[in-house]
Amino acid sequence: KRRGRQAAGEEAMGAPAAAVAVAVQLLVQLLVRVELDELVQFGLSIPGPCGRRAIGTRVVGGKDATIGRWPWQGSLRLWGYHSCGASLLNRRWVLSAAHCFERNTSPGMWTVQFGELSAAPSIWNLQAYRNRYQVEEIVMSPRYLGASAFDIAMLRLASPVTYTKYIQPICVLASSDEFQNRSDCWVTGWGDIQENEDLPAPYSLQEVEVGIINTSMCDFMYTQPSYRYNIWGDMICAGHAQGGRDACFGDSGGPLACEKKGLWYQVGVVSWGVGCGRPNRPGVYTNVSTHFKWMQTLIASSSIHKPPAWLLLLLLRTAPFLQPA
Repeated sequence: KRRGRQAAGEEAMGAPAAAVAVAVQLLVQLLVRVELDELVQFGLSIPGPCGRRAIGTRVVGGKDATIGRWPWQGSLRLWGYHSCGASLLNRRWVLSAAHCFERNTSPGMWTVQFGELSAAPSIWNLQAYRNRYQVEEIVMSPRYLGASAFDIAMLRLASPVTYTKYIQPICVLASSDEFQNRSDCWVTGWGDIQENEDLPAPYSLQEVEVGIINTSMCDFMYTQPSYRYNIWGDMICAGHAQGGRDACFGDSGGPLACEKKGLWYQVGVVSWGVGCGRPNRPGVYTNVSTHFKWMQTLIASSSIHKPPAWLLLLLLRTAPFLQPA
């Protein structure tokens, strides 16, 4: 009898309605599967596949980078023009500096460019436009108050990033203590190459090797005459005591990265400094590990999304046909 009623019901609802019901069920299963895949495969790069680059081996005192050498480097763009640096954490999340958004906090005005050496790719470079992603949400650290401390922001992209050998995420760690006093870390960006000297055309990404300077030493340097500032909270320093190697204006938000056992980790976010490359005035960065739990929570809480409105409407309309007989 059940089979009889079910068959009769199917005849009453007709082949098109039955097909819609089946399609909706398959669609729901597919969406759930996609969300789970996103969580498992690339929901978090902390931990996860990250920090790898396919390419082996100006920022002040730096040199032109080669494409693919820093595949997590992004150009954060306001109204289509380079404004700050950024780094790719996973397919949907990007890391930058909170102070980059002092002029504009509207996500619709911001995009992030990946996979390009130039901050101003040719208008004929269609691949560059395919690798330019719209920002959907800007989340600044709740502890950022407009000063130098806690200068970090997370950006959620409107669509997932397509990974290539030139576009890959960087790793982050819950503690960066092991990188203290390392002399072989790198900072990258499209900022000025000297104080008051813009990066010239073709605006190629610059890289420079810097050393991590422990907080006590950096604080001592910044208490010397001419400029006094306390290094505290989530600040870390990198550069050289004699100067000459540093981030500069336009590099803000970009990564300070160190290598460990073949993987690259983001230790800092370019934040501020006194001039560029001055002696005893190393660059100051936001310590990423200080914000690890906040970043992890933010990424995890957004990994499962509510079903889109059109799907809910479709389910409501087809619900009578999905009821068991």
